[in-house]
Amino acid sequence: MFRTTLWLALSLAVLLAPALASADVYRWTDDQGNVHFGDRPPEGRASEPVDVREPMRAVPLEGAREILERPVRPRGQPEAEGVYTRVAIARPEDGSGVRANDGNVSAELDLEPALDADAGHRVIWVLNGEEAGEGQSPTATFEGLNRGEHTLQARIVDASGEELGASATIEFNVLRMAIPREQQQQQRPQQFPPGGAPQAPRAPQAPRAPQPVTPAPN
Repeated sequence: MFRTTLWLALSLAVLLAPALASADVYRWTDDQGNVHFGDRPPEGRASEPVDVREPMRAVPLEGAREILERPVRPRGQPEAEGVYTRVAIARPEDGSGVRANDGNVSAELDLEPALDADAGHRVIWVLNGEEAGEGQSPTATFEGLNRGEHTLQARIVDASGEELGASATIEFNVLRMAIPREQQQQQRPQQFPPGGAPQAPRAPQAPRAPQPVTPAPN
């Protein structure tokens, strides 16, 4: 409706511009003090001619047709379905150190608007340059990471795999407690030579009591 009205107004202005430029225009005031303009002033009413200049030719605005042809969306509706205005990794923080003795690190994604799981949108996690998992949740846990520096990125894709948004790539360090060498040796299982564990010394046996001797018959 808005585009149709705009096109009609523009067309009418183009058609009337030559006529307004060539016709005489007068101005007069009625009994209520209202100012009127027209090419035929009323009889018995004082009027004065108005100098009408030729209208300025409008310069075509680049992209004007494309702007007019855009669909008009209802007020309050997002600009485009499936477009995320914010995709950022909230946890772990960029450049932070994460203490995880078991190597398990949790990640959380900050999204605006919320992930549209009903439309088939999902999160793909990229750990150290390789896809490490995906799902329809803004959180994930990576298990068994080695100590040291890692990179992480999150990508939002639709049901067909087309990318709808991506976060910046962050860096974080996994901090794992180092066990002293002496403690490691104490925690190691005891090593036995081939043949098994050494046998415990046996307790000395008590001497046997002398047995009675039966004399042989004559």
